[in-house]
Amino acid sequence: VDVLAKVMNLKTLQFLTNMFINWGFLAVIIIFQPEIRTILERLGKSSFFSRMSSLSGNEKEKLVDNIVTAVRLLSADQTGALISIEKSHPLDDFIATGTRLNSDVTAELLTSIFVTSTPLHDGAVIIQGDKIACASAYFPPTTADIPSRYGSRHRAAIGISEITDAITIVVSEETGNVSIAEGGKLIAVNEQQLRKYLTHIIVGQTEENGEDDDDETMIEADVHELQTKMDDTPAANEETILETGKITAEEVIPAEQNGTSTNKKHALQDVHEAADAAAKAASIKLPHKKKRPTPSYPTHNKANYKQSDTSDHKQGGER
Repeated sequence: VDVLAKVMNLKTLQFLTNMFINWGFLAVIIIFQPEIRTILERLGKSSFFSRMSSLSGNEKEKLVDNIVTAVRLLSADQTGALISIEKSHPLDDFIATGTRLNSDVTAELLTSIFVTSTPLHDGAVIIQGDKIACASAYFPPTTADIPSRYGSRHRAAIGISEITDAITIVVSEETGNVSIAEGGKLIAVNEQQLRKYLTHIIVGQTEENGEDDDDETMIEADVHELQTKMDDTPAANEETILETGKITAEEVIPAEQNGTSTNKKHALQDVHEAADAAAKAASIKLPHKKKRPTPSYPTHNKANYKQSDTSDHKQGGER
């Protein structure tokens, strides 16, 4: 265009072309700065560099146990909670909106944060690696049209899952139901499904413990089924996996599923893990929810006011 403008002696077009060539690239960078920043962040980060990759196998298993135990207690007490686990996409911008903690992930601390009488209960907890990075963080709610029965926590969970690859666990304050939000999808899970899914994501698919290939195939099949439900289920679908309103400790893992017999050692290990988690949950007690304090200002009820005034006169007369 610049050459054509010079040949045809189009001075105005030549001037505009030169201005665009000289300053257009800079203008594009300034205008699309947020988008360019997001692209560069995603290119510079991968699951290989995730904080989770630096943890040992025992640390990852301990992390899963603490999260599941905390969720069980919060669900049983119908205490609302929002827990987001960082994967490859950094959540530093959202951590800045909350109160930084940088504390170890423990079931006791997680349950204490979400008790309604504490100042940090309103908002999300963000977990980076094996640390609670912050509490009371703000997530942008989804703009999707979802049923009105879902509150602000569910909307925030779906919203953060739409813009990052984080896994977000939601505990409903109204029903105690537990859901996982990932990739813009929301699906209800019970305790066994939550533990299995977190183990798959955090610990990894394979463990060097001598288990048979059939066992690993079954575990991956169960996790794949849950992920398929997430892919096929629209956000906040009314269909739920839960048979009851709350998650409870699983009793005994069946010896056969889908015609494939499980390894006895693996089944016994799962039973022991469930029993240990139940014992740990039983040892942790959530404080009672704080009741609304009695107002210190005078009541507006005239009858009560006259009655109290009369009683004061009587007491004065008796004196």
